[in-house]
Order: sequence, then structure tokens, then C-alpha cells
Amino acid sequence: MIKRVYYIVIVILISSSCDDLIVKKENQEKLLKEKWNEIDRNQVEQPPLFTTCRLAEEEELESCFQNTITKHINDHLSDQTIVVNKAINDTIWIPIVITKKGEIQIEKYTVPQIIKSQIPHFTDLIKESIHKLPDVKPAHTRSTPVSTRYKLPLVININ
Repeated sequence: MIKRVYYIVIVILISSSCDDLIVKKENQEKLLKEKWNEIDRNQVEQPPLFTTCRLAEEEELESCFQNTITKHINDHLSDQTIVVNKAINDTIWIPIVITKKGEIQIEKYTVPQIIKSQIPHFTDLIKESIHKLPDVKPAHTRSTPVSTRYKLPLVININ
């Protein structure tokens, strides 16, 4: 009789502890799902980094990256001899991707007709300037390299 009571108590203990394990597992899965949803996949902890920006303060890294790429493209275009019939004053948004391997890729974009007609090789100039950019280290999120997408505003002002 006492053995039966022990068996019953052991069975009750085992069955109750299994329920606790299942609840804990569900809580862990719920917590993991909540934490995963908290991650903003559109933000990076560290932006892409040119070697010229490696000594910049952490708050200045993003602006250093943007200024470096903008200056490089502007300098490249300024070195070109561009002759136009009509003045051009327009802004083009150039979408680029910095891959997690540190490659810079240009995505498809639209060039206004006035620029196409007066500077037919404009897209080639942009590609050339992007490909001549210095090496870049990819952006990081939680110490993991990630790809990032930027839209660079390029102001075209030719008189």
C-alpha cells in the first residue's frame, strides 16, 4: 500500500514537472519571438566605412560615409568636360547597395530626359565614379556584416 502511494506521488511529480518544462519552452519561444520583432532590420549599428573615416567619432561615421561618397562622385563629374545646349538644374537619386562583402552596386534608376538628351553618356559617368570609389567595409548589425541600401541625391547644375 505504501509503495502504491509512492508510485502515485512520483507519477504526480513527474507529470507536473513535465508541464513546467513545456510552459518554460513556450515562454522561451515567446520571448525569442518578441526580441526578434524588436530588432529594426532597417537600421545598422555601424554604417559602411571608408578607410578615410576610420578615425572619425562614432556619431560622425554616417555623415563621413555620405560626405566621402558624395565628394568622390562630385569630384569625378567635375573633372569631366560636359558641354550642354541648355542649362540643367535637376536632382537625380542614385540607389546604391553596399553588400555585406563590401561591394558597391548601383541599382536601376531613372535619368530625366533633359539630361539623357544633352549628356548621353551620363549613366556611364556615374557608373565609372562609383566603381572608382575607395574600398569600403560593410555596415554591421550586432557585429555581423550586412548589406545596406542608400539613395544618393545627385544635384546636377550645369549652366
